[in-house]
Amino acid sequence: MGYEPPMLEGDGIMNRARGRIAAAGGFTLLELLAVIALVVIVAAIGAPFYLSYQLAQETNGAARELIVALNQARQLAITRSSSFSVEAQANPQNRLRLCSGAATPCPGGSLWTGPGTDGAGWMVLDNGSRITQNPRITFSSLGAATATGSLRVQNSSGTGCLDVVVSPSGRIQITASAACP
Repeated sequence: MGYEPPMLEGDGIMNRARGRIAAAGGFTLLELLAVIALVVIVAAIGAPFYLSYQLAQETNGAARELIVALNQARQLAITRSSSFSVEAQANPQNRLRLCSGAATPCPGGSLWTGPGTDGAGWMVLDNGSRITQNPRITFSSLGAATATGSLRVQNSSGTGCLDVVVSPSGRIQITASAACP
Protein backbone atom coordinates (compact mmCIF):
# COMPACT_ATOMS: atom_id res chain seq x y z
CA MET A 1 0.00 0.00 0.00
CA GLY A 2 1.64 3.28 -0.32
CA TYR A 3 2.60 5.93 2.03
CA GLU A 4 -0.22 8.14 3.40
CA PRO A 5 0.74 11.36 5.08
CA PRO A 6 -0.59 11.71 8.56
CA MET A 7 -3.86 13.73 8.93
CA LEU A 8 -3.11 17.11 10.34
CA GLU A 9 -5.64 19.05 12.32
CA GLY A 10 -7.61 21.32 9.99
CA ASP A 11 -7.05 19.17 6.93
CA GLY A 12 -10.47 17.52 6.96
CA ILE A 13 -13.32 17.68 4.50
CA MET A 14 -15.17 20.37 6.50
CA ASN A 15 -12.21 22.73 6.45
CA ARG A 16 -11.77 22.33 2.71
CA ALA A 17 -15.50 23.14 2.18
CA ARG A 18 -15.20 26.26 4.33
CA GLY A 19 -12.27 27.40 2.26
CA ARG A 20 -14.28 27.12 -0.95
CA ILE A 21 -17.18 29.10 0.52
CA ALA A 22 -14.89 31.89 1.69
CA ALA A 23 -13.23 32.03 -1.72
CA ALA A 24 -16.62 32.32 -3.49
CA GLY A 25 -16.97 35.95 -2.33
CA GLY A 26 -20.09 37.98 -1.69
CA PHE A 27 -21.21 41.21 -0.14
CA THR A 28 -20.84 42.07 3.47
CA LEU A 29 -23.73 43.37 5.50
CA LEU A 30 -22.10 46.78 5.65
CA GLU A 31 -21.90 47.00 1.85
CA LEU A 32 -25.55 46.00 1.46
CA LEU A 33 -26.65 48.60 4.03
CA ALA A 34 -24.64 51.30 2.24
CA VAL A 35 -26.33 50.50 -1.09
CA ILE A 36 -29.79 50.46 0.50
CA ALA A 37 -29.10 53.82 2.19
CA LEU A 38 -28.01 55.30 -1.14
CA VAL A 39 -31.17 54.09 -2.88
CA VAL A 40 -33.36 55.55 -0.10
CA ILE A 41 -31.63 58.94 -0.36
CA VAL A 42 -32.02 59.09 -4.14
CA ALA A 43 -35.71 58.13 -3.84
CA ALA A 44 -36.31 60.76 -1.16
CA ILE A 45 -34.80 63.45 -3.36
CA GLY A 46 -36.52 62.31 -6.58
CA ALA A 47 -40.05 61.65 -5.30
CA PRO A 48 -41.16 65.31 -4.96
CA PHE A 49 -39.82 66.12 -8.41
CA TYR A 50 -41.69 63.18 -9.90
CA LEU A 51 -44.97 64.13 -8.18
CA SER A 52 -44.65 67.72 -9.40
CA TYR A 53 -43.98 66.48 -12.94
CA GLN A 54 -46.97 64.12 -12.77
CA LEU A 55 -49.37 66.92 -11.73
CA ALA A 56 -48.05 69.23 -14.44
CA GLN A 57 -48.57 66.51 -17.06
CA GLU A 58 -52.10 65.86 -15.77
CA THR A 59 -52.98 69.54 -16.27
CA ASN A 60 -51.28 69.66 -19.67
CA GLY A 61 -53.10 66.50 -20.76
CA ALA A 62 -56.49 67.94 -19.82
CA ALA A 63 -55.74 71.16 -21.70
CA ARG A 64 -54.74 69.19 -24.79
CA GLU A 65 -57.91 67.13 -24.48
CA LEU A 66 -59.95 70.36 -24.55
CA ILE A 67 -58.02 71.56 -27.60
CA VAL A 68 -58.95 68.35 -29.42
CA ALA A 69 -62.65 68.84 -28.58
CA LEU A 70 -62.61 72.51 -29.60
CA ASN A 71 -60.83 71.73 -32.87
CA GLN A 72 -63.42 69.04 -33.49
CA ALA A 73 -66.21 71.63 -33.05
CA ARG A 74 -64.39 74.00 -35.39
CA GLN A 75 -63.95 71.27 -38.00
CA LEU A 76 -67.62 70.28 -37.75
CA ALA A 77 -68.63 73.92 -38.31
CA ILE A 78 -66.45 74.13 -41.43
CA THR A 79 -67.43 70.78 -42.96
CA ARG A 80 -71.15 71.16 -42.26
CA SER A 81 -71.27 74.89 -43.18
CA SER A 82 -73.10 75.85 -40.01
CA SER A 83 -72.23 77.26 -36.62
CA PHE A 84 -71.18 74.85 -33.87
CA SER A 85 -71.11 75.68 -30.17
CA VAL A 86 -69.30 74.12 -27.25
CA GLU A 87 -71.22 73.66 -24.02
CA ALA A 88 -69.02 72.92 -21.00
CA GLN A 89 -70.04 72.02 -17.49
CA ALA A 90 -67.63 72.73 -14.67
CA ASN A 91 -66.94 70.75 -11.53
CA PRO A 92 -68.27 68.16 -10.55
CA GLN A 93 -69.33 66.97 -14.04
CA ASN A 94 -66.22 68.19 -15.94
CA ARG A 95 -67.68 67.47 -19.31
CA LEU A 96 -68.50 69.19 -22.58
CA ARG A 97 -70.57 68.61 -25.69
CA LEU A 98 -70.91 70.03 -29.15
CA CYS A 99 -74.11 71.22 -30.81
CA SER A 100 -75.02 72.83 -34.11
CA GLY A 101 -76.13 76.43 -33.86
CA ALA A 102 -75.21 79.21 -31.46
CA ALA A 103 -77.58 78.32 -28.64
CA THR A 104 -76.17 77.05 -25.36
CA PRO A 105 -77.24 75.08 -23.44
CA CYS A 106 -77.56 72.84 -26.44
CA PRO A 107 -81.10 72.18 -27.66
CA GLY A 108 -81.97 68.49 -27.75
CA GLY A 109 -82.12 67.96 -31.52
CA SER A 110 -78.87 69.67 -32.42
CA LEU A 111 -76.43 67.58 -30.34
CA TRP A 112 -73.43 65.98 -31.97
CA THR A 113 -72.74 62.42 -30.89
CA GLY A 114 -69.74 60.50 -32.05
CA PRO A 115 -66.65 58.68 -30.81
CA GLY A 116 -65.93 59.49 -27.17
CA THR A 117 -69.42 60.77 -26.34
CA ASP A 118 -72.27 59.24 -24.39
CA GLY A 119 -75.86 59.12 -25.65
CA ALA A 120 -76.45 62.76 -24.70
CA GLY A 121 -73.29 63.93 -26.51
CA TRP A 122 -71.20 64.56 -23.37
CA MET A 123 -67.42 64.07 -23.44
CA VAL A 124 -65.83 63.66 -20.00
CA LEU A 125 -62.26 64.65 -19.13
CA ASP A 126 -60.39 61.40 -18.70
CA ASN A 127 -57.65 62.16 -16.22
CA GLY A 128 -59.48 63.60 -13.21
CA SER A 129 -58.78 67.25 -14.03
CA ARG A 130 -61.47 69.87 -13.55
CA ILE A 131 -62.93 72.57 -15.79
CA THR A 132 -63.11 75.69 -13.62
CA GLN A 133 -63.97 78.36 -16.20
CA ASN A 134 -66.36 77.65 -19.04
CA PRO A 135 -67.51 80.40 -21.43
CA ARG A 136 -69.81 79.79 -24.35
CA ILE A 137 -67.70 79.30 -27.48
CA THR A 138 -69.20 79.22 -30.97
CA PHE A 139 -67.43 78.60 -34.29
CA SER A 140 -68.83 79.97 -37.57
CA SER A 141 -68.99 78.02 -40.82
CA LEU A 142 -65.66 79.65 -41.79
CA GLY A 143 -63.94 78.37 -38.62
CA ALA A 144 -63.77 81.73 -36.88
CA ALA A 145 -64.93 82.00 -33.30
CA THR A 146 -67.97 84.27 -33.07
CA ALA A 147 -68.03 83.87 -29.31
CA THR A 148 -64.51 83.64 -27.87
CA GLY A 149 -63.09 83.01 -24.43
CA SER A 150 -60.90 80.74 -22.42
CA LEU A 151 -61.59 77.49 -20.67
CA ARG A 152 -59.55 76.89 -17.53
CA VAL A 153 -58.50 73.40 -16.47
CA GLN A 154 -57.11 72.51 -13.07
CA ASN A 155 -55.35 69.34 -11.96
CA SER A 156 -57.03 66.97 -9.51
CA SER A 157 -55.09 68.29 -6.51
CA GLY A 158 -55.92 71.93 -7.29
CA THR A 159 -52.27 73.01 -7.40
CA GLY A 160 -51.94 73.98 -11.06
CA CYS A 161 -54.10 75.21 -13.91
CA LEU A 162 -53.87 76.21 -17.56
CA ASP A 163 -56.11 78.29 -19.83
CA VAL A 164 -57.24 77.08 -23.23
CA VAL A 165 -57.78 80.31 -25.16
CA VAL A 166 -59.91 80.63 -28.30
CA SER A 167 -59.10 83.73 -30.36
CA PRO A 168 -61.57 85.41 -32.76
CA SER A 169 -59.77 83.82 -35.73
CA GLY A 170 -60.54 80.38 -34.30
CA ARG A 171 -56.97 79.70 -33.21
CA ILE A 172 -56.80 77.64 -30.03
CA GLN A 173 -53.79 77.68 -27.74
CA ILE A 174 -52.72 76.82 -24.20
CA THR A 175 -51.52 79.63 -21.97
CA ALA A 176 -50.46 79.82 -18.34
CA SER A 177 -53.29 81.17 -16.25
CA ALA A 178 -52.79 84.43 -14.36
CA ALA A 179 -54.45 83.15 -11.21
CA CYS A 180 -55.22 79.62 -10.21
CA PRO A 181 -58.12 79.15 -7.77
